[in-house]
Amino acid sequence: MIQIILSCGKCGSTAIRKNGHSNGKAKYLCLVCCHQAVFEPAAPRKAAQYAQVEKLLVERVSQRAIVQATGMARMNGT
Repeated sequence: MIQIILSCGKCGSTAIRKNGHSNGKAKYLCLVCCHQAVFEPAAPRKAAQYAQVEKLLVERVSQRAIVQATGMARMNGT
């Protein structure tokens, strides 16, 4: 099980609670500074992108085609 700890983008506090929904996404309220926001954790989205890149690499797709298909930047090995 993946546990995600959210923190406030304004003050950095982890004292956050759910505060309704907006466009199908949960809104959160910081109990310290009363900042409201829709938090989207990047980890699941990035994991899906990395899996897609791995699949394309196994299929021997060129790096340029992978960049065009996924929108991820190519890492330069220097």
